[in-house]
Amino acid sequence: MSAVDQRFEEILKEEIAKFDPATLEYLEQLLAENEPAVRKIVQNVLDEPISQETEKRLQKPLIPKPYQPRPPPRQRKVRKNQDLLREYDPFPAQNIRTVTDYQNEILDLCEDARHEGEESKGRRYIRWRFIRGLEEDLTTNFMKKIRENVVTSFYLRHVFSYQLRNIEDGTVILYYKNHGSRWINRLAEAEEWLSEEETKRLDHDKIERPATKWEFVSFFNVDLKVVIDRQPLLGTGPLPDWLRNLAHGGAMAALDTYKDNLCLWRCIAVHRGVRPDRSTKAARGLAKSFFKLKNNADRLPKNVSG
Repeated sequence: MSAVDQRFEEILKEEIAKFDPATLEYLEQLLAENEPAVRKIVQNVLDEPISQETEKRLQKPLIPKPYQPRPPPRQRKVRKNQDLLREYDPFPAQNIRTVTDYQNEILDLCEDARHEGEESKGRRYIRWRFIRGLEEDLTTNFMKKIRENVVTSFYLRHVFSYQLRNIEDGTVILYYKNHGSRWINRLAEAEEWLSEEETKRLDHDKIERPATKWEFVSFFNVDLKVVIDRQPLLGTGPLPDWLRNLAHGGAMAALDTYKDNLCLWRCIAVHRGVRPDRSTKAARGLAKSFFKLKNNADRLPKNVSG
């Protein structure tokens, strides 16, 4: 028996040993019923000669070869075809958005995803998108974001989308609503307006639909867009963290923790060298001296031209 045949017989025994007991029992039963025929088939397989080319390849040792990277196929023709399709396609793919595309875009964002940008008129805006807890009033969440990030006057865009189902064929569509506010100079005005908009949004009975055959399913997302103006916002309270941190480096002094009307006089006192944490007494003195001078000036006789 040649070395190849012996190796083949060993491999065959190893493979037979891997069979499960049920298969081996079936083979024994088949061998007992027609033993001569089975032995003849197995013997024919073992006696089948191996080609010289195969035998040479099996005896030849495997030698590692150096890695030779193949250059990628040329993409010039593929890119040219894509450019032609992009130029003459009447329905370009980038302009067609489905519900699945929009949903995948939303799910890539976190719960309070933030986006900043600048509109064509030069006004900066900040947009927050909420995708969870949409069945609850989001006014508190909105105001928290505004207090932390907005320090000037602004106006709001309250945008939300919801799913509608056709009761006849089961089609589901996204429906959008977009409402804008007036210019807001105080945070209390923003909170009042947002509370009214959220109350309208959560009223499912009055929600807008294309026709009566469409029923409300669920809210999809809620966006709050803040368009910022250059006018300072009144009553903003403490400074945001990013601005307050500048005070630690000596570039500025934060005087936003005092709850009085001496902000102007306190700034003048600190500018004259008073410590910020001991500026109240000096600020009051400056305010009293100013109003005393103003009252004395009002009492002086005015020149009357004849």
